[in-house]
Amino acid sequence: MEKINGVQLYGLKRLITTIRMGLNKELANLSLKQKLALNYVSKESKLTRLNGKIFSNTFTPYYPSPAYNRFLKGVVAAGKGIPMPVVTNFAVTPKCPCNCWHCSFSDRSREDILTLDQLKKAIADVQEMGASVIGFTGGEPLLRDDLEEIIASVDKRSMPIMFTTGYKLTAERVRRLKQAGLEIPVISLDHYQAEKHDEGRRTKGVYDYAINAIRLFKEEGFYVAVSFVPNKQLVDNRDELYKVIDFFKDLGINDMRLTSPILSGHLTARPEEKLTPENVATIFEIQKFCSATLGYPGVFAYDFFESELYYGCGAGYNYMFIDSQGNLCPCDFTMMSFGNILERPIEEIWKETSEHFCTPGCICYANKSNDVIAARKPDIWPLDKETTKEVLRECPSYDKNHLPVFYRRMGLNQESD
Repeated sequence: MEKINGVQLYGLKRLITTIRMGLNKELANLSLKQKLALNYVSKESKLTRLNGKIFSNTFTPYYPSPAYNRFLKGVVAAGKGIPMPVVTNFAVTPKCPCNCWHCSFSDRSREDILTLDQLKKAIADVQEMGASVIGFTGGEPLLRDDLEEIIASVDKRSMPIMFTTGYKLTAERVRRLKQAGLEIPVISLDHYQAEKHDEGRRTKGVYDYAINAIRLFKEEGFYVAVSFVPNKQLVDNRDELYKVIDFFKDLGINDMRLTSPILSGHLTARPEEKLTPENVATIFEIQKFCSATLGYPGVFAYDFFESELYYGCGAGYNYMFIDSQGNLCPCDFTMMSFGNILERPIEEIWKETSEHFCTPGCICYANKSNDVIAARKPDIWPLDKETTKEVLRECPSYDKNHLPVFYRRMGLNQESD
């Protein structure tokens, strides 16, 4: 069993750290009720101290940092009904060695990758708009030779993270990524058996790349996360599912993004892949168990935090995705767009997007709108602006009278009235 990087905080150490984090100036004007609302969701994340930094999950910048201050500012704004792209992901390339069974990028164009200069400008723009976490995904980001320069263009106002299969990663490149400013690598890993992982990713040998990447990032002192996408069959088999979680623990993983199958990309016309309510209850159980148990990785389970009981879905409200052709989308999985950043300013497209996603929803919008989106069947995703508007008229992204618990506790209805 490998030791995790850093120290997980429990008991008095966690309490003291939580109090310190809560004394941030960005929270000074909140009421006690609003501060308790923030604690209601933050207590579900594990705190880990590493190299003088406190990490809580892959959606929150480490504390203390300018990015953390900005994150709190964005959360407070969102709680008042002000949309802001607090988390923004860029697909820096459509190219990938894998063809994953659940890939959300599968039907997008494989052409016209954004240039380095275009990405640098876009990164500067989203930082000006309030982004505190900037993720680099694909495709496979490691296939870009200029990835380090892209990451280095993110200044201290935001925390850079990267999603990768670990494809052909070397120790030298890990050192270059660290020097560029990468804070959290998120490595795709779905099973403890190599053949199971490779089968799901439809690429032989990719399991070995993932394990190697985890080892190299750990050796370089990173807070290391995995992206775990269990299929319905695995979630149905509780014993096998917990073996995978134990495997992550034994690898010394700090964090786990647990993403249930989302009806997008390869799964657009496959609603049978969606988890059942019983499956989702199991995901909730894993979230609670791992967060409460020393040595297990922290968990950010989408089914948990995007449920009505917590944050809900922030697509187009506090989250933004820009694909490798420059299309600005509400999230990685919602295959619609109000425009392309090569044709219109990012801020202008975001404003139009957030006017239609002006309140957080209670469930994942990609899953909610799947049937309506799938019926359009374009040759290339995402849907264009006019078709996007049609879908939103038929399937609104939110209900102002039905808010996630966090926003109700923050007083969003009162603030908006």
